[in-house]
Amino acid sequence: MRVHHLNCGTLNLPLGVALVGTGGLFTPARGVIHCVLVETDDGLLLVDTGFGTRDCISPTPFIRLMMAMGGHAHDLEETAVRQVERLGYGPEDVRHIVLTHFHYDHAGGLPDFPQAKVHIFKDEHEAVTRPQDMYERYPYRAEHWSHGPDWVVHALQGDRWFGFDCTPSVDLGSAKFCIVPLPGHTRGHSGVALRLPDGWLFHCGDAYTFHGDVDPDKPFHPPHYHLIKPLINLNKAFRQIGKHSPRLRALLREHGDEVQLTCSHDPHEFEKFR
Repeated sequence: MRVHHLNCGTLNLPLGVALVGTGGLFTPARGVIHCVLVETDDGLLLVDTGFGTRDCISPTPFIRLMMAMGGHAHDLEETAVRQVERLGYGPEDVRHIVLTHFHYDHAGGLPDFPQAKVHIFKDEHEAVTRPQDMYERYPYRAEHWSHGPDWVVHALQGDRWFGFDCTPSVDLGSAKFCIVPLPGHTRGHSGVALRLPDGWLFHCGDAYTFHGDVDPDKPFHPPHYHLIKPLINLNKAFRQIGKHSPRLRALLREHGDEVQLTCSHDPHEFEKFR
Protein backbone atom coordinates (compact mmCIF):
# COMPACT_ATOMS: atom_id res chain seq x y z
CA MET A 1 0.00 0.00 0.00
CA ARG A 2 1.26 3.44 -0.93
CA VAL A 3 0.32 6.82 0.50
CA HIS A 4 0.65 9.92 -1.70
CA HIS A 5 0.65 13.48 -0.37
CA LEU A 6 -0.73 15.84 -3.03
CA ASN A 7 -0.74 19.61 -3.24
CA CYS A 8 -4.04 20.25 -5.00
CA GLY A 9 -3.76 24.01 -5.23
CA THR A 10 -0.81 26.29 -4.51
CA LEU A 11 -1.89 29.49 -2.77
CA ASN A 12 -0.18 32.88 -2.47
CA LEU A 13 -2.00 34.53 0.40
CA PRO A 14 -1.77 38.26 1.17
CA LEU A 15 -1.09 38.56 4.92
CA GLY A 16 -0.94 34.77 4.95
CA VAL A 17 2.27 34.84 6.96
CA ALA A 18 0.08 34.95 10.08
CA LEU A 19 -1.70 31.78 8.98
CA VAL A 20 0.96 29.53 7.44
CA GLY A 21 4.23 31.20 8.45
CA THR A 22 5.74 31.77 5.00
CA GLY A 23 6.21 35.05 3.15
CA GLY A 24 6.27 38.33 5.02
CA LEU A 25 4.18 41.24 6.15
CA PHE A 26 4.10 42.66 2.60
CA THR A 27 4.94 39.46 0.69
CA PRO A 28 2.29 36.85 -0.12
CA ALA A 29 2.63 33.60 1.81
CA ARG A 30 2.95 30.38 -0.15
CA GLY A 31 0.39 27.85 1.04
CA VAL A 32 -0.81 24.48 -0.18
CA ILE A 33 -3.99 22.44 -0.26
CA HIS A 34 -2.72 19.22 1.26
CA CYS A 35 -4.74 16.19 0.16
CA VAL A 36 -3.90 12.56 0.90
CA LEU A 37 -4.33 9.70 -1.59
CA VAL A 38 -4.17 6.14 -0.25
CA GLU A 39 -4.06 2.93 -2.26
CA THR A 40 -6.36 0.47 -0.47
CA ASP A 41 -7.85 -2.95 -1.10
CA ASP A 42 -11.04 -1.19 -2.16
CA GLY A 43 -9.57 1.25 -4.65
CA LEU A 44 -8.15 4.70 -4.02
CA LEU A 45 -9.11 6.78 -0.99
CA LEU A 46 -8.77 10.57 -1.25
CA VAL A 47 -8.93 12.93 1.73
CA ASP A 48 -10.21 16.29 0.41
CA THR A 49 -9.93 17.21 -3.26
CA GLY A 50 -8.63 20.77 -3.53
CA PHE A 51 -9.80 22.81 -6.50
CA GLY A 52 -11.23 20.92 -9.49
CA THR A 53 -10.81 21.16 -13.24
CA ARG A 54 -13.91 23.34 -13.66
CA ASP A 55 -12.55 25.75 -11.05
CA CYS A 56 -9.42 26.14 -13.16
CA ILE A 57 -10.98 26.20 -16.65
CA SER A 58 -14.32 27.97 -16.23
CA PRO A 59 -14.75 29.16 -12.65
CA THR A 60 -17.97 30.79 -11.52
CA PRO A 61 -17.64 34.47 -10.58
CA PHE A 62 -17.45 33.64 -6.86
CA ILE A 63 -14.74 31.00 -7.33
CA ARG A 64 -12.82 33.34 -9.67
CA LEU A 65 -12.89 36.00 -6.96
CA MET A 66 -11.81 33.59 -4.20
CA MET A 67 -9.00 32.16 -6.32
CA ALA A 68 -7.79 35.69 -7.09
CA MET A 69 -7.85 36.66 -3.42
CA GLY A 70 -5.92 33.52 -2.49
CA GLY A 71 -3.42 33.88 -5.32
CA HIS A 72 -4.31 30.51 -6.84
CA ALA A 73 -2.62 29.89 -10.17
CA HIS A 74 -5.46 27.98 -11.96
CA ASP A 75 -2.98 25.17 -12.62
CA LEU A 76 -4.75 22.12 -14.07
CA GLU A 77 -1.72 19.96 -13.33
CA GLU A 78 -2.29 20.51 -9.61
CA THR A 79 -5.85 19.18 -9.66
CA ALA A 80 -6.31 15.87 -7.90
CA VAL A 81 -7.62 14.15 -11.02
CA ARG A 82 -4.53 15.07 -13.07
CA GLN A 83 -2.25 13.86 -10.28
CA VAL A 84 -4.20 10.61 -10.00
CA GLU A 85 -3.79 10.11 -13.76
CA ARG A 86 -0.05 10.75 -13.56
CA LEU A 87 0.16 7.91 -11.04
CA GLY A 88 -1.33 5.59 -13.66
CA TYR A 89 -4.92 5.53 -12.42
CA GLY A 90 -8.20 6.84 -13.77
CA PRO A 91 -10.87 8.95 -12.06
CA GLU A 92 -13.01 5.83 -11.62
CA ASP A 93 -10.28 4.27 -9.47
CA VAL A 94 -10.99 6.82 -6.73
CA ARG A 95 -13.65 4.85 -4.88
CA HIS A 96 -13.80 6.86 -1.66
CA ILE A 97 -13.46 10.59 -0.90
CA VAL A 98 -13.49 11.74 2.73
CA LEU A 99 -14.04 15.46 3.34
CA THR A 100 -12.79 17.43 6.32
CA HIS A 101 -15.35 20.08 5.35
CA PHE A 102 -17.07 21.43 2.26
CA HIS A 103 -15.37 24.77 1.66
CA TYR A 104 -14.68 25.34 -2.04
CA ASP A 105 -10.91 24.78 -1.73
CA HIS A 106 -11.46 21.37 -0.14
CA ALA A 107 -14.36 20.02 -2.20
CA GLY A 108 -13.94 21.67 -5.62
CA GLY A 109 -12.63 18.49 -7.21
CA LEU A 110 -15.67 16.35 -6.36
CA PRO A 111 -17.19 16.60 -9.88
CA ASP A 112 -13.95 15.11 -11.30
CA PHE A 113 -14.74 11.86 -9.45
CA PRO A 114 -18.48 11.33 -10.01
CA GLN A 115 -18.36 7.60 -9.21
CA ALA A 116 -16.73 7.97 -5.78
CA LYS A 117 -18.52 7.53 -2.49
CA VAL A 118 -18.29 10.87 -0.67
CA HIS A 119 -17.92 10.41 3.07
CA ILE A 120 -18.90 13.40 5.20
CA PHE A 121 -19.86 14.09 8.81
CA LYS A 122 -23.61 14.50 9.39
CA ASP A 123 -23.40 18.10 10.64
CA GLU A 124 -21.39 19.19 7.61
CA HIS A 125 -23.78 17.49 5.21
CA GLU A 126 -26.63 19.38 6.84
CA ALA A 127 -24.69 22.64 6.46
CA VAL A 128 -24.18 21.92 2.75
CA THR A 129 -27.75 20.96 1.99
CA ARG A 130 -29.49 23.32 4.44
CA PRO A 131 -27.24 26.36 4.95
CA GLN A 132 -28.14 28.61 7.89
CA ASP A 133 -26.27 31.83 7.09
CA MET A 134 -23.93 33.55 4.64
CA TYR A 135 -20.93 31.66 6.02
CA GLU A 136 -22.53 28.43 4.80
CA ARG A 137 -24.43 29.75 1.81
CA TYR A 138 -21.45 31.23 -0.06
CA PRO A 139 -18.37 29.06 0.66
CA TYR A 140 -20.39 25.88 -0.07
CA ARG A 141 -20.74 25.97 -3.84
CA ALA A 142 -23.64 24.17 -5.49
CA GLU A 143 -21.57 23.47 -8.61
CA HIS A 144 -19.38 21.19 -6.50
CA TRP A 145 -22.26 18.86 -5.67
CA SER A 146 -24.78 19.45 -8.46
CA HIS A 147 -23.64 16.18 -10.10
CA GLY A 148 -25.35 14.29 -7.25
CA PRO A 149 -22.52 12.72 -5.23
CA ASP A 150 -22.94 9.27 -3.76
CA TRP A 151 -23.10 10.63 -0.20
CA VAL A 152 -22.15 8.46 2.75
CA VAL A 153 -23.22 10.47 5.80
CA HIS A 154 -21.53 9.51 9.07
CA ALA A 155 -22.89 10.16 12.56
CA LEU A 156 -21.55 9.65 16.06
CA GLN A 157 -22.55 6.35 17.68
CA GLY A 158 -20.50 6.39 20.87
CA ASP A 159 -17.12 5.44 19.39
CA ARG A 160 -13.88 7.01 20.65
CA TRP A 161 -10.48 7.60 19.05
CA PHE A 162 -7.66 8.45 21.49
CA GLY A 163 -10.17 10.26 23.69
CA PHE A 164 -11.94 12.08 20.82
CA ASP A 165 -15.50 11.35 19.73
CA CYS A 166 -15.47 9.67 16.33
CA THR A 167 -17.73 7.94 13.86
CA PRO A 168 -17.56 4.14 13.43
CA SER A 169 -14.49 3.18 11.41
CA VAL A 170 -14.67 2.17 7.76
CA ASP A 171 -12.48 -0.84 6.95
CA LEU A 172 -10.91 -0.84 3.48
CA GLY A 173 -8.67 -3.82 4.08
CA SER A 174 -5.15 -2.45 4.06
CA ALA A 175 -6.39 0.82 5.57
CA LYS A 176 -9.29 2.10 7.60
CA PHE A 177 -10.54 5.52 8.60
CA CYS A 178 -12.90 7.30 10.93
CA ILE A 179 -14.18 10.86 11.04
CA VAL A 180 -13.35 12.92 14.15
CA PRO A 181 -15.52 16.04 14.60
CA LEU A 182 -13.50 19.22 15.17
CA PRO A 183 -16.30 21.82 14.76
CA GLY A 184 -15.74 25.54 14.66
CA HIS A 185 -14.18 26.44 11.33
CA THR A 186 -17.45 25.12 9.89
CA ARG A 187 -20.48 23.61 11.57
CA GLY A 188 -19.39 20.05 10.84
CA HIS A 189 -15.65 20.50 10.32
CA SER A 190 -13.83 17.25 11.08
CA GLY A 191 -10.49 15.55 11.05
CA VAL A 192 -9.93 12.28 9.22
CA ALA A 193 -8.01 9.60 11.10
CA LEU A 194 -6.34 7.15 8.73
CA ARG A 195 -5.05 3.83 10.03
CA LEU A 196 -2.02 2.93 7.94
CA PRO A 197 0.50 0.09 8.32
CA ASP A 198 2.94 2.30 10.26
CA GLY A 199 0.37 3.99 12.54
CA TRP A 200 -2.26 6.70 12.39
CA LEU A 201 -2.22 9.79 10.18
CA PHE A 202 -4.67 12.41 11.42
CA HIS A 203 -5.57 14.97 8.76
CA CYS A 204 -6.99 17.90 10.74
CA GLY A 205 -8.23 19.99 7.83
CA ASP A 206 -8.38 23.63 8.90
CA ALA A 207 -8.48 22.97 12.65
CA TYR A 208 -5.06 24.66 12.61
CA THR A 209 -2.97 26.17 9.81
CA PHE A 210 0.56 26.39 11.27
CA HIS A 211 2.63 23.51 12.64
CA GLY A 212 3.89 25.53 15.60
CA ASP A 213 0.37 25.75 16.96
CA VAL A 214 0.35 22.00 17.74
CA ASP A 215 3.95 21.66 18.90
CA PRO A 216 3.49 19.39 21.94
CA ASP A 217 6.33 20.93 23.95
CA LYS A 218 6.78 24.59 22.96
CA PRO A 219 3.85 25.83 20.84
CA PHE A 220 4.46 29.06 18.95
CA HIS A 221 2.63 31.35 16.55
CA PRO A 222 3.74 32.29 13.03
CA PRO A 223 5.37 35.69 12.40
CA HIS A 224 3.20 38.82 12.76
CA TYR A 225 0.34 36.68 14.14
CA HIS A 226 -0.76 39.11 16.84
CA LEU A 227 -0.50 42.07 14.47
CA ILE A 228 -2.62 40.53 11.73
CA LYS A 229 -5.01 38.43 13.84
CA PRO A 230 -7.66 41.23 14.12
CA LEU A 231 -7.89 41.37 10.32
CA ILE A 232 -8.11 37.58 10.02
CA ASN A 233 -10.85 37.47 12.62
CA LEU A 234 -13.12 39.60 10.45
CA ASN A 235 -13.98 36.27 8.81
CA LYS A 236 -16.12 34.22 11.20
CA ALA A 237 -14.68 30.93 9.98
CA PHE A 238 -11.11 31.96 10.84
CA ARG A 239 -11.93 32.98 14.41
CA GLN A 240 -12.25 29.34 15.41
CA ILE A 241 -8.94 28.14 13.96
CA GLY A 242 -6.81 26.91 16.81
CA LYS A 243 -9.62 26.20 19.30
CA HIS A 244 -8.78 22.48 19.20
CA SER A 245 -5.01 22.98 19.37
CA PRO A 246 -4.66 22.24 23.13
CA ARG A 247 -6.27 18.83 22.65
CA LEU A 248 -4.18 18.15 19.56
CA ARG A 249 -1.00 19.04 21.45
CA ALA A 250 -2.05 16.68 24.25
CA LEU A 251 -2.68 13.97 21.66
CA LEU A 252 0.88 14.30 20.37
CA ARG A 253 2.38 14.39 23.87
CA GLU A 254 0.58 11.23 24.91
CA HIS A 255 0.46 9.28 21.64
CA GLY A 256 3.09 10.85 19.40
CA ASP A 257 4.62 7.42 18.81
CA GLU A 258 1.33 6.24 17.28
CA VAL A 259 -0.17 9.32 15.64
CA GLN A 260 1.11 11.89 13.15
CA LEU A 261 -0.77 15.14 12.48
CA THR A 262 -1.10 17.28 9.42
CA CYS A 263 -3.36 20.10 8.31
CA SER A 264 -4.48 21.44 4.95
CA HIS A 265 -2.46 24.57 4.23
CA ASP A 266 0.90 24.48 6.02
CA PRO A 267 3.65 24.02 3.37
CA HIS A 268 6.16 23.01 6.05
CA GLU A 269 4.07 19.97 6.98
CA PHE A 270 3.38 19.13 3.35
CA GLU A 271 7.09 19.05 2.52
CA LYS A 272 7.79 16.92 5.59
CA PHE A 273 5.31 14.25 4.52
CA ARG A 274 6.08 14.43 0.82
